[in-house]
Amino acid sequence: MVKPDHWIKKWGSEGGVEPFSPENVNPASYDITLGDHWICPTRDPEEFHAKELVLFPNEVVLATTAEVIALPRDVVGDLKLKSSLGRLWLNHSLSGWIDCNFQGQVTLELQNLGPYPRRLATGMRVAQIVFYQMETPPEVAYGEKGTGHYQGQRGTTRAWSEEFFPALRHSAREKPEE
Repeated sequence: MVKPDHWIKKWGSEGGVEPFSPENVNPASYDITLGDHWICPTRDPEEFHAKELVLFPNEVVLATTAEVIALPRDVVGDLKLKSSLGRLWLNHSLSGWIDCNFQGQVTLELQNLGPYPRRLATGMRVAQIVFYQMETPPEVAYGEKGTGHYQGQRGTTRAWSEEFFPALRHSAREKPEE
């Protein structure tokens, strides 16, 4: 079941999101905004703090939300890019699921699929979280009993491990060094 605006207002005002902005509450979601911490693999330095960033066509960046969220043990979140940004060819890639009991800032994976550079700025509403009530709380929630690699994260956070999908350090057409 999707959580409605009155639940979101209560959750937010009781510390579920910091800072909480009542104007960011929608009928069935909560708008989140950009923070000032970026990681961009095509830039030098790759990781930096800035009030804004120009995202060029075909460029990707990891960003963070300005908000810190704290989900209950029996509620999950689904992060969706604001449709207005999607209509400008901005994309949020893949990782939109937020497990129950997650606490921290959310890392965003943003990509410019369009033909023009786009300016991203701290405080800009970029995405919304839709909240779903679980039928029952889980036996082990995110962050409990050694689970939850990103529990408590602050700022933009890189992948905890490349072990399962390591980067190739040579061209796929070249023979790797022995």
